[in-house]
Order: sequence, then C-alpha cells, then structure tokens
Amino acid sequence: MSQYKILSVDDEPANQLVIDEILEDDYEVKLVYTGEECLQTVKEFKPDLILLDINMPGIDGYETCLKLKQDPQTHYIPVIFLSALSSAEEKLRGYEVGADDFIPKPFDHENLLNKIEKLLKEYNTKPEESAVQENSHDDEENEALLKELQSSRSVALEAMRYTSDLGSVIKFYEESALCKDFESLMQAVFVTTNNLGLNCSIQIRDGSEVFNKSSSGDISPMEISVLDVSKDKGRFFDFNTRTIMNYEHNSILIKNMPVDDEKRYGVLKDILGALGNGTEERVRTLILERAMVTNRAQVISLIQETFKSINQQHMLRSRESIELMERMVDDVHNAIESMDLLHYQEEKLEGIIEEFRKRNDQHVSSGFDLTEASEAALESLNTIFEVLG
Repeated sequence: MSQYKILSVDDEPANQLVIDEILEDDYEVKLVYTGEECLQTVKEFKPDLILLDINMPGIDGYETCLKLKQDPQTHYIPVIFLSALSSAEEKLRGYEVGADDFIPKPFDHENLLNKIEKLLKEYNTKPEESAVQENSHDDEENEALLKELQSSRSVALEAMRYTSDLGSVIKFYEESALCKDFESLMQAVFVTTNNLGLNCSIQIRDGSEVFNKSSSGDISPMEISVLDVSKDKGRFFDFNTRTIMNYEHNSILIKNMPVDDEKRYGVLKDILGALGNGTEERVRTLILERAMVTNRAQVISLIQETFKSINQQHMLRSRESIELMERMVDDVHNAIESMDLLHYQEEKLEGIIEEFRKRNDQHVSSGFDLTEASEAALESLNTIFEVLG
C-alpha cells in the first residue's frame, strides 16, 4: 500500500463506495460524509490529499475548503473538488477558497488517479513539513504588510514609485521586442510583475495552441481552468484579491492585487493595462512573423516548381527544334543533289547551310538549361524576403 493517505468527503454513500474501490489498492483511504466530519477528522488522520464534494448538508465544500486553507495546520494539504457543479462561477469560487483542482462528476477513473498522482508528486506533502510551510506563509504575510506600509508614504515617494513602475513597463517594451518566442515573452512579463511586487500567471492563445505558465513555476490545473473560463469576461475581471486582464491573444492573472489600498490598486491597474497591451502587441507580431516564415517557404517552393516546369518545357521544345532543323538540312541536301548544280555552286550552298546550322545550335544551347538562372533568381528572392523580415 502507498505511504500516501487520502480523505474523501461526500454525503452520498454510493459515491464513496466508488471512490474507495478506485483508490483502495494504491492509497490508504478514509471516508467521511459531511464537512464537519472532515474538519474533525483531518488533524487526526493527517491526509496527504483531500477529495471534497461541494453540495453537502451542513457546511458545504466551499466553506470546508476555506476553513482548511485558513488553518495553519491544514492549509498545505491539496484539495480536489469532485462535484456535479462545474460552471465557470463554481470553478472561480473553488479557486477563491484555495482548491488545487476541480473534477466534474461523473468523472473518468483514470483521470482521477492521474490528477491525484500529479498533485501528490507536486506537493509531496508530509505533516512534519507544515511548520516549514507555515514559516513561508508567515514570510509572505510579513512581506505584504511591508508593502502596505511602503504604499502609505509621502507623495514624493509615491511619485518616485510610480516613475519606477513606469520604468519597469518601458523596459518590458524594449526587452519584449527582442523576444523570439512565447516562452521568452512570458518570462519578460514575469520579470516586470516581479518588479511590481506581484505574483501572476499568464495564458497565451495563438489561434491553434494555448500556452500557460506561472511566475512561480508550473501552473496549477485550477489556475488554467480559471484563465479558460474568464477570458471572455471583459478587459479587467476582479474577484477577491485577484485580477484577470483579458486580451484577444493573452490573459494575465494577478494573484495578489492590493485591494485594501485603493490608490495603489488604481495605479497598478493603469500600469498593468500598459503591460497587457504591450504583451498583446508582441504576441500578434510573433504570430505574424511565424506566418511570414511559413508563407515565404511556400512562395519559394512554388517558384522553384514553376522554374522547374519552365526548364523542362524549354528543353523539350529545344530538342524538337534541333530535330526539325536536322530534317530540314537533310531535305535541302537532297534538293541540291537533284538540281544538277555546278560543283562550286553546291559547295557554296553547303557552306551557307552549315553556317546556319551552327548559328541555330549556338542559339539553342545558350538557353538550353535554365537551372543556373533559376537558382540565381531564387537566391535574390530569398534575400528580398530577409530584408522584408
């Protein structure tokens, strides 16, 4: 049996039997049927992961999860919501109360096992680590308090800070112009938000693929889900201490907006708007550059095929011209022999015919193969494309 322990919370006994059957071979499983039971059992059982239903009598799954995340002894335990409630609003609320993932019912057994395994590997949660994680949590709270104190300083300091914030965005514009792919662009965004004291995640959509990344490393499935369902909710979408900025090709999730400092909050929205606009323009440019490279290859390929066809047709016509000329020369020779001409007359006519044949051969040979001309033309076109690029 695995060293990991899983606490399943659901008021439906039939659902609990299914979950127990799926997990019993790989994990130590404990089943409880209400949110109150979960809160009473969690500190004694010390699970490594919690499966939590939302719609339950008494305190529901949202409130249960919020209490778990607010408790220093249990806030580090990953929580997966298993629920038939799977609208965008339910997912957003689950993210707000601290859930790590959301699986709609009915669920696929393999999907459940894969998500559990992924979260356990990511967290590698052990009860003895809670003290270390709590210290980290305290450090984050202290840092937030320090930022609040700094934001309440004099007007001069506020002006200096605003100038510094603008400088960060200006630097982003300069550096983003050098980004050749989405990965480097996302890193440039994270450098800027870090300078602003913000934690964020970003999603980039190029029309065929979606790219997700967090400033803290791997992005959680819950954050990906939130970005997916929020991309059509307007330019700025606020919930709790979080703000999502949405553009056609990118969305940026800020996870620690200073909502208690109205002035700083307003300034940051202006700064972040400039950051989002710059990110959007660079994404558009990268998409166009990629399309240009693809189109250039297609154009060059088409021109190559056209030159090849022209060359083949020219060679075919040249061979036909040579054969026609040879037949004509033979016919003229036969005609001369039948004319009963004097010897010097025959020699003169033969000389004229031979000179004509040589000139025709030179003319045909000079354009017999267009390969070199084709290669030179293609090289020139490629140079033109590079200059345009």
